[in-house]
Amino acid sequence: MPERFLNSLSLRFARMRSVKVKFFAAIAAVAVVFILVITSLNLFFYESYYMAQRQNSLTEIYEEVRTSYHAGDSEAFLDVLFRIENSDSVRLSIIDETGQMIYDSDTAQESQNIFGHNVFANWRMEQLVKSALSAADPQKLNAGEVDFVAVQMRDLRENFLCLVGKLGDDYLVERVPFTYMKQNSMFNMTFLVITGMVTLLICLALSAFLASHFTKPLIEMGEVAKAMTRLDFSKKYEGGRTDEIGQLGESLNLLSDHLEESIRELRTSNQKLAEEIKKKEQVDEMRREFIINVSHELKTPIALIQGYAEGLTAGVAESPEDRDFYCTTIAEEADRMNTMVSQLLSLSRLELGRESVQSEPVDLGECMRRAVDKTAVLRTGRDLTVTCTGSVTIESDAHQIDQIIMNYMTNAIRYTPDGGRIALSVQRTAQGGAKVIVFNEGEGVAEEELPRLWDKFYRTDKARSRASGGTGVGLSIVRASAALLGGTTGAENVPGGIQFWVELPACVHVPANLSET
Repeated sequence: MPERFLNSLSLRFARMRSVKVKFFAAIAAVAVVFILVITSLNLFFYESYYMAQRQNSLTEIYEEVRTSYHAGDSEAFLDVLFRIENSDSVRLSIIDETGQMIYDSDTAQESQNIFGHNVFANWRMEQLVKSALSAADPQKLNAGEVDFVAVQMRDLRENFLCLVGKLGDDYLVERVPFTYMKQNSMFNMTFLVITGMVTLLICLALSAFLASHFTKPLIEMGEVAKAMTRLDFSKKYEGGRTDEIGQLGESLNLLSDHLEESIRELRTSNQKLAEEIKKKEQVDEMRREFIINVSHELKTPIALIQGYAEGLTAGVAESPEDRDFYCTTIAEEADRMNTMVSQLLSLSRLELGRESVQSEPVDLGECMRRAVDKTAVLRTGRDLTVTCTGSVTIESDAHQIDQIIMNYMTNAIRYTPDGGRIALSVQRTAQGGAKVIVFNEGEGVAEEELPRLWDKFYRTDKARSRASGGTGVGLSIVRASAALLGGTTGAENVPGGIQFWVELPACVHVPANLSET
């Protein structure tokens, strides 16, 4: 499930690079549509809008001229006319009720005066003005309204937009050439196209910047997700943003940390599980081997006991000496089995942690001498030389130490040739503990077999197993007892023989909940 989620997340972030293009394209499309809408509006509605605004402007001029006309001040009236003509680019004509032009902006000939001043009228515009007057709606004019008419002058090759209105008994004609309006519209459209292109370029540059700015952290997160799919959790998002994108990056970092911890725990669990499975397989193998070895070790004494008992029952031993021999053999073999069973029970208790530990001052020199005295009967008739050197006192369990030294001693007696030498010694270690060494003369052990000496029922010489009298579990008990006391054991070949040692701490640790069972 986590792997599928990571793959999906990585695939999504891998597509983030296209988000930059999409973001850029979206902003660019909005800019293009915006400019196209403005251009379309100008193409289809600007002329009508401009015409309406121009008509409003001509109407406002008419109102201003009419107001000044009715004021009766000729000079002020002419000033208004000149100002309008110069500022608004409108040409004005005034015609009396008889149709005579009394004023025209394009002055080319003198006409009658207005309010006692001489004015000039442009005879070339007379036809234009008259055409405008004839085209205007008389009802509107008489009602005080204005009328807009379009007049075409063929000789001038020009069309004019004209406003016609009344000034008292006279008529005012305002004219603007359509060419001027079209030219103005063209200029506006050209400027609009130029500004639109500049605006589009600015929008494209801005969209590229924004796309890069907003998608950069997403691309970084994509790289983090890709690393996570490779189980590489060292890569982190470091954008430092505080918005939603930054929160997404922090969440991705938390996910990376949690996954790393979970996978580490899973690996540790798998490793422990593998070790436990391996240990269980080893235990199963040791159990099978133990059963085989115990069966093998007990087979011979049981067979001897059974054989001699049957012999006694059948009356094969007729003389007292034979019966004595049969009974002695049965007793020896029974004692041998009892010793083996006792040692196996002791070893099992040690391995299961059911042996109690008592901490008390223990003189290791005294323990060595006690072991020498107890094994004196085993050395009878063999002319073995035994020496003890050193004396170190530690806080430990005397019973377990006696068992360790006794097993080392009996093992040394068993494998030392007649007339040989056994040496026991003890010395203080650098850590304040003690190291007991038991040396015996004789043949050494192959180096590859030294680690196996501590296995149950292992003997370097299978042919001498019964002749030596050992059960094959003595050294296993030594190692288990030493481990119980917090010590270590070992064996090594030395010149003239082999030596076994046990190193013990200065003070044994006694668990608070350990009880004798």
